[in-house]
Amino acid sequence: MIGSILGDIAGSVYEFHNIKTKEFPFLTPQKGYTDDSILTLATADWLLHGGDCATYYFRYATRYPCPLGGFGGRFREWLRQGQQTGQLRPYGSCGNGSAMRVGPVGWAFRTEEETLKAARISAACTHNHPEGIKGAQAIAASVFLARQQIAKTEIRDYIESTFDYNLHRTCDEIRPIYEFNMTCQGSC
Repeated sequence: MIGSILGDIAGSVYEFHNIKTKEFPFLTPQKGYTDDSILTLATADWLLHGGDCATYYFRYATRYPCPLGGFGGRFREWLRQGQQTGQLRPYGSCGNGSAMRVGPVGWAFRTEEETLKAARISAACTHNHPEGIKGAQAIAASVFLARQQIAKTEIRDYIESTFDYNLHRTCDEIRPIYEFNMTCQGSC
């Protein structure tokens, strides 16, 4: 989680203003945590204490302000609906938020099956589109497998065959053509 949150902070100022270089200041005064860090902490809290994960996402998002970027429009609408009706219903998103917050799931379970099930639950309460669920499961599985000391090439092959993501391109191959993409299928 520490690495995830540090990465969130370091990349926060570039989220909507991409740079295509490895040369950038790591930490500057303009950087801060985003919605992804807030909801990663909510995921960990859910895993530690149980209950309904949607309630944790709602509670953290309404209690802790997000200094940079803010929550996505559809998530904000989910929060608003929850405040008005008391019901938290998924909204069919394939956005990468489900994958951005799922890291703790990869640490919490002893089996791949348990990990994939919890990743599905963590995603489906908001991002119940098949791609939103798939992205969360791919990230959680990657963390789980890395924790098992599985080789990076084996993790890559597993993610490609199980989730149909092309992971054979290098960053140098992706960088010239990459454009900002908030979907799970575009960013995972």
